[in-house]
Amino acid sequence: MGLGFPADSPLHAFSDDEVAAIFAAGSQRTCTQGERIITEGEPGDSMFFLVDGQAEATLASGKVVRSYGAGSYFGELSFINPGHQRSISIVAKTSARVQVLDQSSIQTLIASHPRAIFTLLRRTCAFLVDAERNLIVDLRRRNTELQEVVTKLEFTRQRLSQEEETARTDGLTGLFNRRGFDAELTNFMARARAIGSGLALIAMDLDHFKPVNDKLGHAAGDFVLRGVGKILLEGVRKSDLPCRVGGDEFIILLADLTETEAQARGDALRLAIGTMPHPGNDDGIRITATMGGTLYRPGETGEELMHRADEALYAAKRAGRNRLGWT
Repeated sequence: MGLGFPADSPLHAFSDDEVAAIFAAGSQRTCTQGERIITEGEPGDSMFFLVDGQAEATLASGKVVRSYGAGSYFGELSFINPGHQRSISIVAKTSARVQVLDQSSIQTLIASHPRAIFTLLRRTCAFLVDAERNLIVDLRRRNTELQEVVTKLEFTRQRLSQEEETARTDGLTGLFNRRGFDAELTNFMARARAIGSGLALIAMDLDHFKPVNDKLGHAAGDFVLRGVGKILLEGVRKSDLPCRVGGDEFIILLADLTETEAQARGDALRLAIGTMPHPGNDDGIRITATMGGTLYRPGETGEELMHRADEALYAAKRAGRNRLGWT
């Protein structure tokens, strides 16, 4: 009887006697095109042999993942393990006839042809082994793909982090630029509020910088700016933040210190800049720095803090430059 099905039919794994016993033990059912033979998620206790017609295994999304022709069978896990939840839906693609084997059918087969039960179990186990092997291969492939995605995401994160760092850094001096300062000021203020520590902001302009550019050229001006940047980087702590926010304009955030300590730090930086060697020295151009500083007052905005430091800076310029004004 099995020979009546296509040569590649799963039923050809059974002998003709076994096929005859299987069909004798069950009952036939006619299905119309589009009819669900098995519904995903429902408990099942029967398996089905496709006598003629075609059927498809579909996911809840409607995606077809497998096709069945005459001589195929499906639902055997529920036949062997009654109550097993169906893992997929089977839909008749054309009009079809199926042989249904329910739990009473298995009792009939055990009595009439136990060999058919053995072959069915062996075929089912082989199917599960193949499915497990395919699952492992698929999981390995997906794991490889996931690892590749993670690697690409990490690369992207690092690249974006580097780009962000570049966007916040002044390329000439290595100090934070205005964008970096604006981003960090809020963090410095929040920390000062949280732990009750002093936070000083010093605004600084270079004196007599324009003559260096005008008389000696921009290369000399860049030399001065790099030198100032080096002094600021080496003259503050890791907890501080020196920034270049304009051509010859700088801002320094000094964390966790008193007003007296902040003034001393500012004066030390000012004196170091005033004695810095640079190309304008031979032409009598002396580079100095004028500063204006203030301490953060809890509750005020960053704009208010900056405004007060700017006022101190302008007052120091009016007083003769090369000094630290404070308010």
